[in-house]
Amino acid sequence: MSTLHLKLAQHFMQQEPRAAARRLELQAPEVVTSILGTLEDHEVGGVLKAMHPSYTAQLLPNLEQVQQARWLQLLNLADIAAILRHVPKHSTDTYLALLPLKKQTLCRMLISYPDYTVGAWVETDVLTLDDKMSVEDAMLRLKKRTYRGPSRLYVVDHQRQVVGQISIYELLCRSGGQLVADFMDKKVPSLSGYTELGSALSASVWDRQDQVAVVNRKQGFIGTLQHYRVRHALKHHEVEQIAPLMSSDLLDAYASSFANVLDLLIPGKP
Repeated sequence: MSTLHLKLAQHFMQQEPRAAARRLELQAPEVVTSILGTLEDHEVGGVLKAMHPSYTAQLLPNLEQVQQARWLQLLNLADIAAILRHVPKHSTDTYLALLPLKKQTLCRMLISYPDYTVGAWVETDVLTLDDKMSVEDAMLRLKKRTYRGPSRLYVVDHQRQVVGQISIYELLCRSGGQLVADFMDKKVPSLSGYTELGSALSASVWDRQDQVAVVNRKQGFIGTLQHYRVRHALKHHEVEQIAPLMSSDLLDAYASSFANVLDLLIPGKP
């Protein structure tokens, strides 16, 4: 195999993971696992996230268990759940067992939602505040998690129902002994986990924000949903064409080298 061709193909996958994913999906899964094995883990994650979940599911049986666990850890729970919907039912528990116990539970919940509903695409690893918390307690929770998420946090009660939302910046302006419930915004737009993606995309909840709370049938908080995730999810239900993201000459050069590497790795090709 030409080292130059391999490096060009690797660069293509690093810089254009979505275009690379579309090309890789045309190859046999065992070939693709070999090619992805030449990348760093974070680069593999970029390609896996761009692949259709049904194809990614075909890659897992070609990996050793340690590598299965490592690759799954590169993805968020919504992506993992989307993949596991396409594996044989008897294999679902095997793959779930590779995740930490808390993630297993959350992933099972996501799998229970049809993939055309928002519940299947929520972000579940979300920091929330308790409605009985003081500002000091809230800040300690933020520091403990080394929080770097959205600037607005949701406040839940003892039944995990959303009762308000609050800005981190407002927390910084309040005295430590004040309760967050005293100054939280009690108007919290939300979507049901069973809302269909098409309806969610046009919902009025996006008028002033790009993130909403998602609740179950008992109004319990299950996570957050960002507007771009809805668009991303809908694209999984469409046939996409590769849009050239760079000059056609450079893209053709990358693609040609990428194709050469694929040919060299496919068994039975000269």
